Amino acid sequence: KKLPSTYLCHLCFQKGHFIKDCPQAHPKGEGLTPYQGKKRCFGEYKCPKCKRKWMSGNSWANMGQECIKCHINVFPQKQRPLEKPDGLDVSDQAKVHPQHLCQKCKQLGYYCRRI
Repeated sequence: KKLPSTYLCHLCFQKGHFIKDCPQAHPKGEGLTPYQGKKRCFGEYKCPKCKRKWMSGNSWANMGQECIKCHINVFPQKQRPLEKPDGLDVSDQAKVHPQHLCQKCKQLGYYCRRI
């Protein structure tokens, strides 16, 4: 399959290869999230208990967000670069980030977007 010139690898967010050919790819099951980079990205979440879905522009590698209903930590099912939102991925920067539900904020002890 031909690589589109605008395609960004969804793992390292670089051009030039598909995710399956990414040099940063870990063996299946290694890492808690699809993305294993250091930058913030866009994540899609689905609580395994209540099936509630949400999206966040504050998603990180190996970090989850707490389901507001079930109070369990949920890891993202999908993650993509923030630079290239498509459709529903547009992050509302005016929306308040619930730091008390964010594993990264809790680990840092402050708002995760400050790093």
